[in-house]
Amino acid sequence: MVSIKIEVDYEKPEEITKSIEVDNVDVPEGMKISSREEINKVVILIEMDVKQPKDLMTIKNTADEIMRHVEAIIRTMRGLNI
Repeated sequence: MVSIKIEVDYEKPEEITKSIEVDNVDVPEGMKISSREEINKVVILIEMDVKQPKDLMTIKNTADEIMRHVEAIIRTMRGLNI
C-alpha cells in the first residue's frame, strides 16, 4: 500500500472538504481517498494498493489533480471574499 498525505492550511477547511468529496467518484480500483478537517487545516489521504508500476503514476496523478482542485477552490473563495 502506498499513501500520499496532503495538508492544506486554510481558515475554512470545511469548504475544501465539501468540494473535494464531490470529486471522489469513479476512483481507480484499489484506491481510497479520505479527508478530515482540523483547526484551519484539511488533511487529505490518498491510499492505493500498488500492483503494477503504472499504479504509482496513477496515485501521483490523482494527488496532482486534487492539489489543483484545492488551489482553484482557495483562489475562488478568496476572490469571492468567502
